[in-house]
Parts: sequence; C-alpha cells; structure tokens
Amino acid sequence: MEEGEEIVHVTHSFYPVVGGIEKAIYETARRQARKYKVTVITSSYVPEYNFDNINVIRVKSLRFLNMPDLTIPLQRINLYGRNAIFHFHSQNSLFSYSLLKKANNVFTLMAIDSLKSHPNFLIRFFSPLYSSITMKKVLKLSNKLIVKNKRDFNLLKEKYGREAYLVPDGIDDLFFTQPKDYSFKDKIGSDYVLYIGRLHPLKGVDLLIKASKYINAKIVFIGPGNIEYYMKFSKAQHVEEKCVFLNFVDDKTKISAIDSAEAVVIPSLSDYVEAFSIVLSEAWSREKPVIASNVGSLKYRIKNNENGILVEPNERELANAINYIIENKEVGRKLGVKGRENINSWDEVVQMLEKIYWG
Repeated sequence: MEEGEEIVHVTHSFYPVVGGIEKAIYETARRQARKYKVTVITSSYVPEYNFDNINVIRVKSLRFLNMPDLTIPLQRINLYGRNAIFHFHSQNSLFSYSLLKKANNVFTLMAIDSLKSHPNFLIRFFSPLYSSITMKKVLKLSNKLIVKNKRDFNLLKEKYGREAYLVPDGIDDLFFTQPKDYSFKDKIGSDYVLYIGRLHPLKGVDLLIKASKYINAKIVFIGPGNIEYYMKFSKAQHVEEKCVFLNFVDDKTKISAIDSAEAVVIPSLSDYVEAFSIVLSEAWSREKPVIASNVGSLKYRIKNNENGILVEPNERELANAINYIIENKEVGRKLGVKGRENINSWDEVVQMLEKIYWG
C-alpha cells in the first residue's frame, strides 16, 4: 500500500462499546493502524475514547427501539473525497446502509436473512422487506463481499448468486500463549460451567438460568448487561446459589475462567446473534469443550460430537449435554483438543483482509 492511502471502517458501533462486531472491528483496525492510516466512521451513541492511532469520527445519529442495527445518521458526511478502502460492516445496519455509496467498497455481511428467526414477532414480520431492501443496495454498490461463516457463504451464493470471501474473526495471541491457569476455580469454590457474553435474552441467558436447576455444577456468567435483573431472575427460579454473575473481565482473568471451567456454554436462541462466535474460538484456543445451540454460524463451525456438542435450545437438552461433559471429562478433553484446529489469530485475519482489499 502506498503512503497516504487509508482504510475507512463504517459501523454503527465501535469500541469502547462491548460486543462481537465492536470487538472484531477494533482488533482489526488497531492492527491495520500499525501500517496504514485508519479511520472509523461510527454513530454518536459510541462514547468518546482516545485512540493512539485510530481516527474515530462520530456521526450524530438516531436509534430506534434501542436496537443498534436501527441506527441512522442524521448528518451528511463526505466519505469519498480520499484515496481509501471503505470497509462497511453488517447489511442489517441502517447506519452502514445509509452511508453506502459506489466507491472502492468492501462489505462484510453478517447473519444474512437471519431476522426471520428473531423471537420478536414484529421483526420477523417486517424482516423480508427490510432484508430485501438492504441486500439489494449492498449487492449493487459493493465491489467485494466478505462473510464470516459457511452459512452466509452458502446462502449468498445459492440465493443471491454472489461469491464472497470467507474471513473468520480471530482471537488475541494471549489465548495461544498464556500458560494454563486454574486459579479462577478457587474463587468459585466448586465445579462450574462458563457463559461469556452479553447478558441478553437472545443470547440464551434466561434459558441457561432455567436449565441450571438440572445442571450438576454452578454457572458462572461473565459479561456486561443488566446483572441486577438476572440476579433477581435466578432468585425467582430458585437457583440463585448456583448462578454467579460477574461483569466484564480482562483477558487474563477470562483465560483463567475458561481453563478452570468444566465447559463453555453458548445457549443462543437465534441465528441473528451468532454471525460468528469469538467466545467459541477463545474456548477452543484453551482446548475447552463447548456446548452450543444449533443456530447461526455455530451449527456450521461445530461438528456435533467431534469438536463440540450442538443442542436444540431447550432447558432439558442443554442441561443433559452439560451434565454429560461434566461426567465424561475425557470426552470433553478430546472435543476441546479437536476444536483448537479451527481458530485464527487477529494477525492472520488482517493478512486475509489485505489480500482482499488490494488483491
């Protein structure tokens, strides 16, 4: 790349907001910034944060129903008077949709046509129209398309007749290099299984709490969200002594929590929230068995009983699978070891993107 050229990421949300899309864009952008000029165009809902080498432009925006995807920019911004690669993120995002114009564009599509499986009836009802409008513009104006998983890769080709580059999300090098650390178990005081992610109904948190009454271990929840609500919910389910709620933790603490757990559980309820699971990769990097719902990218990345266990998202089936792994530790160990073959570092992801941008 010549000096003076630039990479511009366009996304409705960005670091320090915590989430999968925010994590993925931040980790790639900060590595790209070691070699290139990097700018992120995002919404005014993103808090101010000082970056050493990333230029962040926050566009005054309006958000409907408190849904990040339903964020629209309220001010005009000229993105295209520069020699740059424009990398847009998520066709479900009104923010990216509104700013997309014909230029040197790359577009990452996420969870294609997944709104039709959303638990909210109104979202399911309007999803065909919404998806058709956004997809039409994305397919027309984007030069190159990227997807994160085989589900979207196949769907894009078979339904929309378009080829795409498959670029998974990565994980931090620390997950590969940190020695095993089982000290976290001392804090919990007993065997436990681990949930990592936002505390949100679509992520299956309610389901896992309900299932915990049948699980032969504690459940540790790590991630941001309405912890007070879920503590009350667990009390209402009479499982408050089995559920431990923590907030956001640093990577070293997270690694120790994964190492010390009997298994990692990903109980998501919808294709929409599982475009790619970084948590799955993090668990696999530590050779930890994973029990996950048969939704979204999870059912394409996990081969049942080979590198993990897939279940339908219901209380009994989830609890039975977790108990099976707890009682059969050698089976769990083999699943975790096999899973480690299917992960990438963020540096590898950046190299993949460079080839796409200028290939």
